[in-house]
Amino acid sequence: MNSNARYFSTSLALACALVLADAARAQQAASPEPRAVTALDEIVVTAQKREERLLEVPIAISAITAESLADAGAVQLADFLESAPGVGIVDDQSGTQTIQIRGISSTFGNATVGYYLDELPFTYIGNSQVPDVRTYDLERIEILRGPQGTLYGEGSIGGTIRILTKDPVLNAFQAGVDLDGSSTGDGEENYAAKGMLNAPLGDTAALRLVASREDFGGWVDGPAGREDQNGRDIDNFRAKFRWQPSENLDVVLGAWLTRNDTVGTSESLPNRTTPTPADTYVTDYDVYSATVRWSTPWFDVVSATSKMDYANDFVSSLAGAPFTIFEEQDLLSQELRLTSKGEGIFRWTAGLFYRDIDRRTLTNLAAFALTQDQTQKSEAWAVFGQGTLSLLDRRLDLTLGARYFEDDRLFREPVDAATLAFVRQLNPNFQPVVTPKFDTFNPRLNVAYRFSDDWMVYGNVAKGFRTGQAQPVISLVLATLRGVTLPSAIDPEELWSYEIGTKASFMDGRAVFEGAVFYNDWKDIQTLVTLRTGPRVAGLVNGGTAETTGIELGLTLQPVDGLTLQFTGAYVDAKYTQNITGTPVRDGDRIVGVPETTFATSATYRWPLTGSLNGFARGAVQYTGDRTDVASGFRPSDATTTADLRLGLESGPWAAYLYGDNLTDEDAAIDPTATGPAGIATRFRPRTYGINVRYDFR
Repeated sequence: MNSNARYFSTSLALACALVLADAARAQQAASPEPRAVTALDEIVVTAQKREERLLEVPIAISAITAESLADAGAVQLADFLESAPGVGIVDDQSGTQTIQIRGISSTFGNATVGYYLDELPFTYIGNSQVPDVRTYDLERIEILRGPQGTLYGEGSIGGTIRILTKDPVLNAFQAGVDLDGSSTGDGEENYAAKGMLNAPLGDTAALRLVASREDFGGWVDGPAGREDQNGRDIDNFRAKFRWQPSENLDVVLGAWLTRNDTVGTSESLPNRTTPTPADTYVTDYDVYSATVRWSTPWFDVVSATSKMDYANDFVSSLAGAPFTIFEEQDLLSQELRLTSKGEGIFRWTAGLFYRDIDRRTLTNLAAFALTQDQTQKSEAWAVFGQGTLSLLDRRLDLTLGARYFEDDRLFREPVDAATLAFVRQLNPNFQPVVTPKFDTFNPRLNVAYRFSDDWMVYGNVAKGFRTGQAQPVISLVLATLRGVTLPSAIDPEELWSYEIGTKASFMDGRAVFEGAVFYNDWKDIQTLVTLRTGPRVAGLVNGGTAETTGIELGLTLQPVDGLTLQFTGAYVDAKYTQNITGTPVRDGDRIVGVPETTFATSATYRWPLTGSLNGFARGAVQYTGDRTDVASGFRPSDATTTADLRLGLESGPWAAYLYGDNLTDEDAAIDPTATGPAGIATRFRPRTYGINVRYDFR
């Protein structure tokens, strides 16, 4: 996003503020009612590619609504994601994050969690991290736990996260503004301005614009007396155009542009200093989409076309000289699916999927005049279907689904002529390009029984997978020169999941409970190894197996009007079940980055103060157990506990809040590294106090 876009981002927020201030003066004051928190059994989700009440979906799923995000003051995934049971996240404030669900975690290869921005599968080649998404004006976030290989395909081996933005609203003018300022202990101030505008364009069309600018100050002191060397600037712009000429046709065009400029990260010693100069990260991703929904009397047709341009620049230093990595990925995806209509005894979904990715990575180490230029490609397609048969007066549902997936890969890396000639003396068939092909079949069986409209139990057996990878050319070159055998590609991983769960609503809808127990059998784990036959050669192999077993619980209570209590927790026993040759991993070691125990609890209360004014209070506590990373030789992390508090006044369309984040000033190690002095680790932002003012015109 260029400087003009940044200027527009801030200007739109300020313009909205002026429009809304004028609207506020013209609007007659009305006595507000305490806004009810959306109960779990009232939320409608589309996790199974059709609209369903959350309580009726027979899989483990959490849904975070726009209202819940606003109540929590959440601005990014790390603010709330671990409130879903069995989910973990590590955010080093560099613009990307690592997420694991149910103990399925890897620091290498493609992500183990499917990640969707509306209909776009946000997929990297060979990168397990996902982007930092801003939460302003989202519709909701759905977190599907367990493999979702049937409907969501490659990468959803541990689960799937869906980021759903709001569509334009026809025949209604809407606008909003959100202003925020805060101060971080031992650090700098933070500022944010966000705005939304929804404008009808006649009776059949509407435009929705969202823009934000966020400046986060630093708190980590660097070498040579440099204070607060880390910081972030985030520009975000979304535009959606909707055209609905009839009840049977709905067309939505979208654009989502994000730029994240970061200096340094949250890695530091416990005293919030680091001996390392700050690296810089610039992350851009532009997402464009076209979704067409056509309704017939028998079924709905959805065509979802998405395109993403992603770029990441990393600048560091090595031996006092610049070290840079430039990466860009272009992604095009197309899904065409049909979904049956009505609530008959048989409901089905079927579709076709196509995805094309081009990735280029350019690494330059100036001190040694070394340049590495890699090109990777992936062209994949899939066919999938799922059907549900309802029996016993719709008490019993039997669901069977399957997906067939093919992926053609390419890895090209230039090799200088002299080296190539020498390698071909040892292996005449050697080529500086690898072109493997992968395919996999992934079934799912689900059985659900409803004792009543408010109580369901279900069992689920599903296969998830993570596609294979081509061996880096440089690894094949070194292996040939040193007489080491490496495969030209590694096979897809596969995981079989077995789960039993229940969902129930009781106390006249004032209490909702969900629980699940699961077992995952994970095979052919993709691993980076160092082969120790003679000189060391690093390469990719399918190595070892693992198991994860766990229990997840969630409870929401509304004991009195205006008060909502929530608790979620999980215990996950995630361990490798084989020694992995060439790595420190041994049978019985814990899987990388997985805490055994997590829980989150919160209380939200609204009450009337006067005829036109409500009070608001929300407190939350989050606990995450320690993590290990024996595969990389990292030091173990610490268990962490954080607490947040938010107090406010609300009156009709406006609200003002005072808040404190990380009130415990937790500075324990979230994710230690193996490099640098002992104690260097990813840590939370220190205790932060702030004020937030909002105005929403509907």
